[in-house]
Amino acid sequence: MKKLKAGISLIVLGNLLYLIYVYFANNGTSNFNDFCNVLLVGSSIGCNLIGIILTAAYIAKNNQIKDK
Repeated sequence: MKKLKAGISLIVLGNLLYLIYVYFANNGTSNFNDFCNVLLVGSSIGCNLIGIILTAAYIAKNNQIKDK
């Protein structure tokens, strides 16, 4: 159950980070702004991928237990 909660939480966090990126994307064109934008997008993608993997692992393990 911990994997499911962690996976769903990471997916939600990834989506929130992407929304923050979209909200702040048009504020100037400095090197620091570009760095922060890339950091937000990378963190968003990473959180979503890890969340999806954890959720899929939980579902696969849960299905194996039900089949037995």
